[in-house]
Amino acid sequence: MKLRLNKMSATHRVNVSALISYTVMVAILLFAYVLELVKGSRTLTYTLIFGVLDLIPWALCVMIFLKDRRSKVMKYVLSLGFSFLYAYVLLTAAVPTTFVYIFLIMFLIIPYGDMKLCIITGALAIVSNVISVAIGFTSGSLTTDDLAIIEIQLISVLLSAVFSCLATRVIGQVNAQRIEELNGEKVKSDELLATTLELSRGISDDIDAVSIRMEQLDKSVNATKDSMSDVSMGANETAEAMQVQLLQTEEIVEHVNKVKQVSKIIAEDVRQTEETITIGKDNINHLLDYVNKSEEASSTVAAKMTELTENTEKMNSIVDMINSVTRQTSMLSLNASIEAARAGEAGKGFAVVASEISSLAKQTSDATISITELIEEIALSIDEVFKAINLMMESNKEQNKSAETMAANFENIEMSARNIYDLSDDLENVIRNLAKSNESIVESINNVSAITEEVSARANETLTDSEKDAQIVDEMASVFMELNEKAKKLNQ
Repeated sequence: MKLRLNKMSATHRVNVSALISYTVMVAILLFAYVLELVKGSRTLTYTLIFGVLDLIPWALCVMIFLKDRRSKVMKYVLSLGFSFLYAYVLLTAAVPTTFVYIFLIMFLIIPYGDMKLCIITGALAIVSNVISVAIGFTSGSLTTDDLAIIEIQLISVLLSAVFSCLATRVIGQVNAQRIEELNGEKVKSDELLATTLELSRGISDDIDAVSIRMEQLDKSVNATKDSMSDVSMGANETAEAMQVQLLQTEEIVEHVNKVKQVSKIIAEDVRQTEETITIGKDNINHLLDYVNKSEEASSTVAAKMTELTENTEKMNSIVDMINSVTRQTSMLSLNASIEAARAGEAGKGFAVVASEISSLAKQTSDATISITELIEEIALSIDEVFKAINLMMESNKEQNKSAETMAANFENIEMSARNIYDLSDDLENVIRNLAKSNESIVESINNVSAITEEVSARANETLTDSEKDAQIVDEMASVFMELNEKAKKLNQ
């Protein structure tokens, strides 16, 4: 509960206090007037009006408070509502002491520290009391004998209003001075806190940085220790490996000598291959020449066969002409035979001649048919020969291309053979250099073996020192961890 009150704002806290006090006051007044109703001192109508004027402002204050607990309107509703109730009670009261009710509301609004609210409430109370006194003199309920009481009433209300305003003013000034002092203290406290936090952060950052360095150093020392342990173990293994490497190097020397002999054999074989390739290249070149000549001859034969084909066609035209002459001769012989038959004896000689001409025409026709068949056979033979020649020309062209491709391949082979020969020389030089390098390696292995023994001894010493350093680093790390925890608590 205390924590909840501390988290309240000033307006919220004053509203809670005012609403509680107002609720108690409203309840007591309502109970008192209901009790008077029961005793018969008040009528029901008067009590109902009192209850309405008493409860409605209170209900409005409750609703305003529930809607906004920090509302600045509630104090005005509370003050004005009670002022109306106060005026009603004051103007209808049977006893003059009811003016003291104003003290309750004046005391209730002082915590707000609102001078304007105090002036309004005090002015309403004074006006209500002046009106009440004026009505009392007018109605005759007050006389000059009551002046002392009236003076006390008016002076009490006036002084309560004035004192409430003065108290509100003093409270406001005191609060302002206290706020100013608190602000000054807060500024100093903030500066001191900022300085402390800055120093704490600096210390914490430095400790974190040192802790990180210590962790790195710890890792480095552990890594060095492990490395020295590995070096110590590796040095012994290296010495053993050097002996094994020395034996393997001797084997390499033997293999190098074998490779050297094989490379000489390869070089000799490559040289012979190059000579063989040169001979094959020359043969290919001769073949290319023969193929070119064969291609030229085939072209010539093809041209002649074309001419022969043309001559055959000419012979066919000649045979056609002979056939035409033969047909005309046969017609002439037939006409001659008919004329000889008409002439009788005088035409027998002519008939013999016509018969001979007809026989010659028949023989010529038969010979022409034979010649035509022969020419057709010759034409077929020429066509087959022409196709064979074309096929041979195509074959010669393909052979020519193949020969050219083979010649190019032989050139590539010759070039590759030269490269192999050159590489064989390079290989021989490399093997010679390898043999020299191998001898140097043997000497280096002997030197490394001696150095490895010395490194192994030094590594054991370094391993001992690293273990001591690791112990010191662990102790320093513990100290810095404690410092870091204290710095973090200071930051909090």
